[in-house]
Amino acid sequence: MTTAPKTTSSTTGASSTAAPITLALEPVYSLSLDLGGEPFSNALTDPSSREYINLEERVINTCSAIYKKEFGNKFGHCNVKKFSALPPTRATGTEAAIEVVFNRTTPIADLPQNNVIAEVLVKAVTNPNNTFNVSINPASIKVLEGPVPATTTAPTTAAPTTATATSTSLTTGISTTASPTTAAPITAAPTTAAPTTARVSFRSVQSTFTNDLLNPSSTAFKNRAAMIKGQLEPIFLRTFPSSFKTLEVVSFRSGSVINTIDLNFVSPFAPNNTQIASTLINAASSVSGFDIEGSSINVNGILSSGVSQKMSLVTASCLVLLSWLLSSQQ
Repeated sequence: MTTAPKTTSSTTGASSTAAPITLALEPVYSLSLDLGGEPFSNALTDPSSREYINLEERVINTCSAIYKKEFGNKFGHCNVKKFSALPPTRATGTEAAIEVVFNRTTPIADLPQNNVIAEVLVKAVTNPNNTFNVSINPASIKVLEGPVPATTTAPTTAAPTTATATSTSLTTGISTTASPTTAAPITAAPTTAAPTTARVSFRSVQSTFTNDLLNPSSTAFKNRAAMIKGQLEPIFLRTFPSSFKTLEVVSFRSGSVINTIDLNFVSPFAPNNTQIASTLINAASSVSGFDIEGSSINVNGILSSGVSQKMSLVTASCLVLLSWLLSSQQ
């Protein structure tokens, strides 16, 4: 007599293997960027034109190489959505709208935040040793939309529910069903983190001012702005990860070169003036291509002398006092 094999119910503790969950939709990051040195023509509005195809190929090859090197098999491909003329208020040339697409097999937890996608591209195009055959203005790179926004304080409102809820994630396309629950009425006032901008200026005594730095459309302005943004923005992001958003270069003026920037934070976590000044003073030893004079740092209209200089003044005063005391005892 042959005994049929027993089938153990999952409720008895038998092991079972769940089918792997994959994303139904590919994660997509939408970016806009200026293509420096690429004059705009009506042919760039026609995806079948030779000019469009040629520029599309160069943009895709450049961006794909950058993201493939940074993210490996997580990265899928890049698309060009359209080319358009830059607004006259910004500069003359071509603006590109592109998509950076990751493989749908990439776990959600492994997807980079939206701002990281921009930072990777900025870092690559500001590298003086790059060999890209298309020029991208690093100061213009912006992520318009993406699946992983930077963590901020989100509005929360809980309402009484007694139901089985089914929801579908717009990002992943995965449907999930929650167990029936009964929650007590809880209503929290919606909170939206307000943006806070700090206007900061500092002097670069080793830099030489030229008149073209007064023109935001000039190559000299764009290159210096990209250099400052590319080096200082990651420093502020590491120092204030929960509040820092972006750095924007506002202007340059003579003497030697006085740099004015806007630092955008999320309130109520924004740092105070002293913390901002201290971050710049600490960054002075690591930046290259420009220098930061600690005693010239001005945050929101308040001049801040370098911390090290303050300490030196205190030390000097103590030494003078000690010397006077010793001489009076002789």
